[in-house]
Amino acid sequence: METEQKVEERKEENEKQSNQTEKCEKSEKDFFTKMLENSGQDDDRKNIYIQYRIVNNHGIMASDNAQIEKIYAGGQEEVREKEKTTKRNIFSDESKRNKWLTENYEAYPMALMIAVAVFDTMPYMWVMRAAEDLYETFENKSDKEEKRYGITETLSQFGAVICKGELNTYTGITPIDIVKLEQKILQETILKYIWIECPQLQDVIMSWLEKRYMGKTISMSKRAGEIMGQLACWDYHYFLNHMVNQIRRKNSITTDMMIAQVVRVLDKRNDFQENIYKLLDNWSKERNIHYLLTGLLVCVGQKNKNDILETIISCYIDRTMEELRGEKYGEYLQCGSDFFAAGMRAFTFYRILIEKIYELASGNSSPRNIRDVSRLFWILFCIDTQFARYEEGEDAVFIRIAMQDDPTGARLRYLWQMVWRDRLNRENFYNLLAEYDKEASQMPNYSLEKFIQKAFWGICDEEGQIDICIKVHRRSGNE
Repeated sequence: METEQKVEERKEENEKQSNQTEKCEKSEKDFFTKMLENSGQDDDRKNIYIQYRIVNNHGIMASDNAQIEKIYAGGQEEVREKEKTTKRNIFSDESKRNKWLTENYEAYPMALMIAVAVFDTMPYMWVMRAAEDLYETFENKSDKEEKRYGITETLSQFGAVICKGELNTYTGITPIDIVKLEQKILQETILKYIWIECPQLQDVIMSWLEKRYMGKTISMSKRAGEIMGQLACWDYHYFLNHMVNQIRRKNSITTDMMIAQVVRVLDKRNDFQENIYKLLDNWSKERNIHYLLTGLLVCVGQKNKNDILETIISCYIDRTMEELRGEKYGEYLQCGSDFFAAGMRAFTFYRILIEKIYELASGNSSPRNIRDVSRLFWILFCIDTQFARYEEGEDAVFIRIAMQDDPTGARLRYLWQMVWRDRLNRENFYNLLAEYDKEASQMPNYSLEKFIQKAFWGICDEEGQIDICIKVHRRSGNE
C-alpha cells in the first residue's frame, strides 16, 4: 500500500513538474515573441538614422549624395536692389553696433541677423522662416507689429545681401534667391557678439538651433549642428552645464545625436581633446543607456576611441544579457534598434559586437546560455534586416560580414551555425531568414544560396543546404 502511494505521489510530482515546465516554456516563448515584435519596423526611426548618417557623411554610399541639397550662390548682384549699398555695416563701428543692438534687442531685425549668420549662403525663404521662428521665441518683443518689409535694407545693416543662386536636389537644379554675408568672417563676428553681449538669450538661441537640427531639411540640420558645436567651443562651460544634462533629462535618441555631433566638433579642437576623452570615458561607465548611445555615436568611426567603443559595447551586451536572462523587457532591450543602428555601418563597431557575442557563445555551452545568446542574435538580426537599405544595394550587416574571409566573418558564421543547431527554435531560423529573403531579393545579384553555402559549409552537405534554401524560399514566397 505504501509503495502504491509513493508511486502515485511520484506521478503527481512528475505531472506538476511537467505542467511547470510547459508553463515556463510558454512564458519563455511569449517573452521572446514579444522581443521580436518590439524589434519590428519603425520607418520614422529608420529615417532618423538615415538622415543622421547623411548629415555626418558616415557610412554613406555614393548614391545617397543626391539626398543632400547642394546650394550654389552666384555673384554679389542683389536681386531686390540692383544698386549695391556702399554704407558700412554696424560691425565696422563699435558705437554704431551698440546703438543698433539697443534699438533692435529682441526685435525682428535681431532675429533676422542671427538667422542669416547661422544659415549664411542658404535659400532666402529658408532663412526668413528660421528668422520668424526665432523671433516668436523672444519673450520681450514689442507688442506692436514688427516691420517685415524692406528686408534688403535691414540685411545691409549687418553686411548681408540677397543674390542669385541655384538649389540642386534629387529633382534637379532650380534657380533661387540666396542670403549671403559679404564677408565670411561676419558669421563668427555676429554669433560671438550676440553670445557674449546677450547671455540671457543663450538658451533661447540654443533651443532654436535644436529645432533646426531636428528638422527635415538636411542642409539646415547639418549647419545647425555645426553652429552648436562652434558655440560649445567658445563656451565649454555652457556645454557642460546646459547641454550635457539633456541626455539624462530627455532620454531621447535625437538629443543623443545632437549632443554627439557637438562633441565631435569639440573633439576636432586640440585644446579640448583630453577633456572629451575623459567625458566619453565617464559616459561609458554610466548606467543610463542614453549616455552609452551618445558616446557610441561619437566614437564610431574614430580609430583613437576604439578602447571606449569596446567598453560601451561590452556594457550594452552584458546588461542586455542580464535582461534576457531575467526575462525583463528593460531599457537595454527597448533600445536595441538604437544601439545597432548607431553603429552607422562602421566595420569596427560590428567587429567588436560580433566578437563579444562570440565570446559569450563559445565560453559557456550550457543550453540556457546558448538559448539566451541565440535570442540576442535573433533580436539584433531582426533589427539589422530592417535598417538595411536593400533598394540602395545595402545588404544586412550580419549577412554581408558572414560572407567575408576574415576572423570576424568566421566568428559570425560560428554564430549562424549555433542558431541553426538550436533545434527547439529552428522555426525562428526559417521565419526570420524568410523575412530577410523577402526584402533582400530586390537587390541586384542577390543570392540566398551563396550565403547558406558560405555560412553552413562544413556542417551541412549540399543536399542539406538546398533543403534550407527551399524552406526559406517557401516561407518568403520566393520559390
